Amino acid sequence: MIETVKADPEVMRQAVYDLARHKLQEQLVGSSPADIQTAERALESAIHGVEEFSRQDLHLPAPPPVPQLGSASPPRKIGSVPSGSRSELWRAVEMARRAPLWPVVTRTGLVLLIVGLIGGAWIAVQQREPLALPQAAQGKMAPPPLQKAVTSPPAPVDKKPPMPPAFPLPTDYGVYALSDNALTEMQLLPGRPPDARVAISAAFRLPGKAELPNGHPEFVVFRRDAATNIPERVEVRVIARIARDFSAESAGKRPDDGDAWVIRNLSYPYRASPVPDNPEMYRLHSEDPTVQLPAGRYALILKNQAYYFSVGGEITDPRQCIERVVATNGTFYSACKKP
Repeated sequence: MIETVKADPEVMRQAVYDLARHKLQEQLVGSSPADIQTAERALESAIHGVEEFSRQDLHLPAPPPVPQLGSASPPRKIGSVPSGSRSELWRAVEMARRAPLWPVVTRTGLVLLIVGLIGGAWIAVQQREPLALPQAAQGKMAPPPLQKAVTSPPAPVDKKPPMPPAFPLPTDYGVYALSDNALTEMQLLPGRPPDARVAISAAFRLPGKAELPNGHPEFVVFRRDAATNIPERVEVRVIARIARDFSAESAGKRPDDGDAWVIRNLSYPYRASPVPDNPEMYRLHSEDPTVQLPAGRYALILKNQAYYFSVGGEITDPRQCIERVVATNGTFYSACKKP
């Protein structure tokens, strides 16, 4: 490699740098990433300093005279080089100095010297703790036992149960009136309720009683199709009793048994709202909570079905009673003079 790059000192320095980087990576095997990064930064700083140094004009002092063979040599110290070896060494240095590659060799030696200092400092840092302990203590001390990581179980999530509704829920499918926090099942009226534009329905008989204690009822609908068939608005209509029946055949006579009723187009609007956690159930409440239904009979209209209920008390509302007149040109209704 030296023969290849000797004509270009800069390329030769780069080859030495690459060798230093490679050796440093070999020494850092098994070290932590932070230590590796620190050592690499130190090496690159040293390389940068060498490059700055290489741009300066070096004036190195001449080496000391080479001692001649056979001359008296001073006493050897531990770690010193023998005299003959020193003579050969200085002769090699002198020959190298006279060679055209002397600046390259000098700078390359500086690089290797810096790399050696970095490696020695790194090893000293890595070994500073073992060196600080006495030998006897190092022999007796055993590596600390590995401790298994104790993982605490995840904290339980405080899942609060859903709040129960503020009213009782039915357990069977049906339509229920809710009053005074009590459910009353309502009966389905026969036939189909008329359109709201029709003033009076056909006469019918009332089913069993479904009397409520006050005029502020709400309703709970529990059906299989409620999840996809919840109406936005419904109506509560007045059911009136036919008190008198006038006709050409029976003038001024009451109906046969006095139990004939009709649905009028007088209504109270109600809104629908879902019941939490019950997709098959929804609740109906009045659009105006201040409105009170007077005592009487009513029908809850759910699309094409009507459900009967009544509000207890003395009936004073004149709309709860009508009179029917059957004439040759049609049937006519009028309000009762007395309910």
